[in-house]
Amino acid sequence: MRDNDNSQESKSGGVGIFILFILILFLIAGAAGALYGSRIQEKPKDLSDTSVKSFDLMEESKMAHKTVDDVLLLKRENWQLRDTERRQHHDQLESTGADVLWTEREVAVGVPVTTELEGASRWVQERLQTTDVIFISGEESEWHGMDAWRLNLGIAVKSGKNTERKFKTDTVFFFHHGNLTNRDRDIPKIPKENKHSDGEKEKTKS
Repeated sequence: MRDNDNSQESKSGGVGIFILFILILFLIAGAAGALYGSRIQEKPKDLSDTSVKSFDLMEESKMAHKTVDDVLLLKRENWQLRDTERRQHHDQLESTGADVLWTEREVAVGVPVTTELEGASRWVQERLQTTDVIFISGEESEWHGMDAWRLNLGIAVKSGKNTERKFKTDTVFFFHHGNLTNRDRDIPKIPKENKHSDGEKEKTKS
């Protein structure tokens, strides 16, 4: 009788081990599939890929907007921010005929009258250097009739071997806001001989 009990326990134990083994295999397969899928999603877009009929850069654009916001919000106690306009862009690549979709927006940034507009722009650029947001151009401008500094930012997308194409995603206007009184002590004044040195304009798609 005891032998039968031992035999049944042995069979039950064997079945349990087999089921556990199958469950482990399923877990391993699921993890491998998730890893493979994530690697496919992480594959960088290449605008020169003729097999792709359309490139959706909406997610990349949104990430650029968020990155710029995160930097600007570091100055929320001193600056006043306003997201003034946001629109979708649709273009067709001449090389492949593929469609490209991305978003662009304008942000107005009021800074204290003691803060140099170009200095504020450079402060933002410095903090974006370690991100995927790229500098496109900077220049003197106007915002609603007031003197302003215009900073154009964007994303770079691979377009063939060792080449990239730039898409403008964010246009930031810095202007003096008379009601802001806090001093930007970490934004030094720019010597006249160094002004506009980083404002080289590059052709971009907007």
